[in-house]
Amino acid sequence: MKNFLILTLCFLLTFSMTACGKEDTTSNIPDNSELALNTTSSEVTKDVNSSEEMDSENEMKQDNIEFGLTINDTYYPIPITLKQFVDEGWSISDKTPYFLNPMVGEDYYEMRTNWSLSKNGEGILPGGSIIRLLEKDGVLLEVTITNQATTEETEPYQKIEDGVIDSITVFYDEAHTSIKLNDRELNSLTPDILIKDYPVSDGWVHCPNNYRDYPEFGVSTVHDISNDLDQCNRSITVYFDLENSAFKITVLNETPLEN
Repeated sequence: MKNFLILTLCFLLTFSMTACGKEDTTSNIPDNSELALNTTSSEVTKDVNSSEEMDSENEMKQDNIEFGLTINDTYYPIPITLKQFVDEGWSISDKTPYFLNPMVGEDYYEMRTNWSLSKNGEGILPGGSIIRLLEKDGVLLEVTITNQATTEETEPYQKIEDGVIDSITVFYDEAHTSIKLNDRELNSLTPDILIKDYPVSDGWVHCPNNYRDYPEFGVSTVHDISNDLDQCNRSITVYFDLENSAFKITVLNETPLEN
């Protein structure tokens, strides 16, 4: 009987040690589902961060797009204050704007030249614009001068001389011998180059319009490019003559000018 009890105790002790050994072994085995979850979470986080970085890079790329024209070797950023032009020797001409003729209707300039002019003729109403010719040494530029304020909280209008130029139109003639966009001479531009320089992947919209059926305009194609980044209209309009050579351009940038 005594021997039987001893044998039973030995059996129970051996079974207990074996069970403990299995439990320890199991606890040391990594949980594959947990590992997979951690790996997937890491990959998702990495993909999200990568996507955010790409969006940030794309936004920075668009934010840093330089808008302006180099005319007769002088660069003019857009937008720019009228005062900066005046300081460079430019003045508002008494001549009637005409650079978009004959593409626009007869009443275009009659309506839009003084579209938002104050009643006393000295200022621009909030959010409004006027069209003027600027003149310097026989060179003319057609510009849109705007009042970027949107309310009348400070004054009912802004003096013209305090306005902001957000659009410039220019074309080749005896006075405009060199016109460059992004360091490319205007007459070297083609639709393919414009699509390459302003890719659709960056949010640019291209709208080429064919005017060959209207040779009286002297234009074969008007190539419009636009991008409403931050809900601020930015556009470039390039005019090609009947021989498909770019000869006229309008650059518009309604981004608020930082004070």
